[in-house]
Amino acid sequence: MPVCMLDPEAEINKRIEASAEMLSQYFSIQFEFEQCYLDGKPNITLQALVEIADKKLKRVAVGIAQNDSSEPVDGASFEALASKFEWPIIDCNQPVALEPIAIAKPWGQELWYTGIEKRGQSFVGDGVYSTPLPWLLAIAPLAFTSQKHPKLNLLKILDPLPEPVFGDLYFELHAEKQEVYVVTHVDESAWPSGAGKIKIGFDQAERDKLQPDEKFVEAFNDAVKNYELVRRTIDAKLDECRQKEGVALDEPVSAGRTKSWLQTVEPELIDRELHLREQMDRFKGEVSLKVGDVLKVPCFTPHSLMHGVRTIEFQTPVYERQILSFAQKVLTQDHWDTESASQNMSLEGFSLEEFLSIDLGVGATKETVVNFSDFQVERVTLQPGSEVQLHSGDQYALVIGVKGGVELNGKALGAEKAVLIPAISDAIIARNTSSTASVFLLSKPH
Repeated sequence: MPVCMLDPEAEINKRIEASAEMLSQYFSIQFEFEQCYLDGKPNITLQALVEIADKKLKRVAVGIAQNDSSEPVDGASFEALASKFEWPIIDCNQPVALEPIAIAKPWGQELWYTGIEKRGQSFVGDGVYSTPLPWLLAIAPLAFTSQKHPKLNLLKILDPLPEPVFGDLYFELHAEKQEVYVVTHVDESAWPSGAGKIKIGFDQAERDKLQPDEKFVEAFNDAVKNYELVRRTIDAKLDECRQKEGVALDEPVSAGRTKSWLQTVEPELIDRELHLREQMDRFKGEVSLKVGDVLKVPCFTPHSLMHGVRTIEFQTPVYERQILSFAQKVLTQDHWDTESASQNMSLEGFSLEEFLSIDLGVGATKETVVNFSDFQVERVTLQPGSEVQLHSGDQYALVIGVKGGVELNGKALGAEKAVLIPAISDAIIARNTSSTASVFLLSKPH
């Protein structure tokens, strides 16, 4: 039985060094993997099938350890053994398909393409089988991400409900996390004009009325405190409904179910909640958003995407936020952070930026929509029949389709489909195979 190791990439590189030019071979290794994203960081034993060719890592497949052999089992081929174990075969030199997981939220859902944390882990697949993304990265983190301890930027979709209040996100700020939104859909039932909104920053007219700024902050905090009192009173009554129906106090429920529970709350309390929410929200700034708009959120800027506005989001992979207010019960913590957040929050207004478009050649353009300290995002537009070469350099890249039909090295990438380009990948050619302009987003770490 092979010895379980902690560094499978070292074993792979040792075998590559010992292999001959042009020689193709595959082998099996077992290794201990610490699931640092779970409580207690439990270890599991994983097994990887590894194929090398011409002194390079070629293909891998990984899953829970199945046998104790380090060599091909009964002469089975790489493909046959991966199929037997129901593991996806991943080409390390080509785009790797990311399979998102849905994370329920009080306001709708998030779709995580690169999520690796206790609340959920995204997957990778080959169209037939899937395996958790962190298991793949554990095989050869330097090859896939050029990082010994890989931490991919978080790529996700925010998919809020189309109903006011029920589909509005937390009004929150971040001290470390940097994020950028690209609007892909605005629900016309919620926003007939085609332009949705985000609450972001503060209303400058209200700020001018309440000078100096200390007075403005004090008035905002008072408005939030008044609203929070009625919010918690209503939430306590809704918690009674949860308990009667056997619903956990921290479990997201549908808007319809919440509405039915609200029927049990006194109308006077509902009216008071609306009045105090309007008093609180008058301090907040708003920006209109339509399909194609890009919004980068600076640190310490309070913001709340509103109902019916679907966006692709890239963000720093850290879980930290301060909630200033929310028009529903907060399920992930038992407090609001208004007092502490107000000490550092930006009081400025906000407006969308314009981006410089760079011509990449016949029928191809790109815009750098954000260039944060730890990653950048480019929006690439290809006219029908045009193509562009994507360079990941010695870093990984993330690509997600926005509209139209794009092929990456001959493999289709549709809207809201995403891939990881490994750090060691060969040249990747993106080509528009549709009859209309196609758009995708490309993110690279710094």
